Amino acid sequence: MVRSGHYKPESFPKILGGDVAGVVEEGDEGGKFKPGDKVFALHPGYFNATPAGTYAEYVVAEADWLAKVPDNLPLEKAAGVPLVALTGWQALQQANPKAGQRVLVTAAAGGVGHITVQLAKVLGLFVVGIAGPNNIDFVKSLGADEVVDYTTQDIADLYSAPDKQFDIAIDTMGTRSELLQKLLSVTKPTGHYSHILNGGTDNVALDAAKAAHKASKGPAVGNTLVQPNGAQLQEIANLIAAGKVKLEVALSLPLAEVAEAHDQVATGHTRGKVVLTV
Repeated sequence: MVRSGHYKPESFPKILGGDVAGVVEEGDEGGKFKPGDKVFALHPGYFNATPAGTYAEYVVAEADWLAKVPDNLPLEKAAGVPLVALTGWQALQQANPKAGQRVLVTAAAGGVGHITVQLAKVLGLFVVGIAGPNNIDFVKSLGADEVVDYTTQDIADLYSAPDKQFDIAIDTMGTRSELLQKLLSVTKPTGHYSHILNGGTDNVALDAAKAAHKASKGPAVGNTLVQPNGAQLQEIANLIAAGKVKLEVALSLPLAEVAEAHDQVATGHTRGKVVLTV
């Protein structure tokens, strides 16, 4: 998204990248992390107007952004966790979820989506995921209670009845107006629609939805622009250690092949996450 110019203004030269996993080389004396610790983090340089991203051999990070990598997670795979997991976690928490509630997740096989499905199940929610035909079984394997094939099924037909509507809708796609209206129509008036801000966001439609809520004519509407949070990431790391959450890696490439990695993500049909190694 930075490469495409969606985050403005940017200062150059710019090092891209927000996810990072590696080994502590040097830290504050007496701090939480010591040299040799395996850690991962979300680095804010990927969206802030700074030159410091994570496509680099060495990255400087605040201790508050870091969490320890669980023993059962290789560093290469750990590098794919922070951005998508924190995005899903923060989107869910924004909605104040309660066990037994119903949640709808768009693009449930994607990077943010497939982690959000698993986190929602950990929270005790009834999860419905939206995916393409090639990913139905994959999303079910993540724990989704129901999976909608968006090529043959319409959520407005399936979930408009009051007893089928959702307490929470997590929209990972940057939805255009038509789908946004469908998502709002299947979310309870007392529910919460959480929108992941990205390059596909229709801001006019989103502002209209917020205005409708203020007029008591629709669910609450929230934006999720993920922030670094080491404490939350450590909670997620503990879930990974316990086998309750797993990351799907679609493709792992060396940094020299970053263009291919970006092209894959840009297709919009990546199952899980693309990882770069340095």
